[in-house]
Amino acid sequence: MVSIRTKIVAAVFATTFTAALAGCGGTVTHWMVDLRSSQADAALKTGSVAEALGEYQLALRLDPKNVHARAGLARALTLRAKAEFTDSKLDDAGTDIADALRYAPSDSVALALAGQIEQARIRREVVLSNYPLYESMATSIADSLKTLVSTNAQISKELKAFRADYDTGHLTKAIVESYDLEDEAHRATQRLVSYRALVQSGAVNRAAAAAADAPNLLPIP
Repeated sequence: MVSIRTKIVAAVFATTFTAALAGCGGTVTHWMVDLRSSQADAALKTGSVAEALGEYQLALRLDPKNVHARAGLARALTLRAKAEFTDSKLDDAGTDIADALRYAPSDSVALALAGQIEQARIRREVVLSNYPLYESMATSIADSLKTLVSTNAQISKELKAFRADYDTGHLTKAIVESYDLEDEAHRATQRLVSYRALVQSGAVNRAAAAAADAPNLLPIP
């Protein structure tokens, strides 16, 4: 038969072993969080924002309240939002900067970018509501700019060909293309000027309409 003393020793050992395992588990989790965060920090330094985002997110799955990982994720999200904003992906940028502020509500860089994105959204709404041809006009200007790039590439091609065979016919073609480039650049400039004038006119008209609809608060004579 097992003595009472043996049972007591076994119980104490089991309790101690369980506590040790629990402590070890916490240590392993902490180590994993630090490892993920360090890898994310290194990725950010090299400009690998997507990799950093993944590592910070893995760290937060293990420890959702980890201060370093939360701040790092906010930085990564802010960097991606800035890139999207620069790339005219306004809605994507808005989503990412909102997520960044959930993790770092007082971050000055994220707050400043959020303000820029919000102002851009407001301006976009004004333009779209007052200038129905906005998209088609923007597309037309974009196509014009593509033509400029294409013509410029053709000029470079002719110059490169001249350096290969020294045939001045290539220079003649480059000159003709250059005149076309100048004409197209002038047309593109005029389109941009007209575009801006129409957009600004729409914004002014909307403000005037809002003022006209506002109730008159002056006393009736």
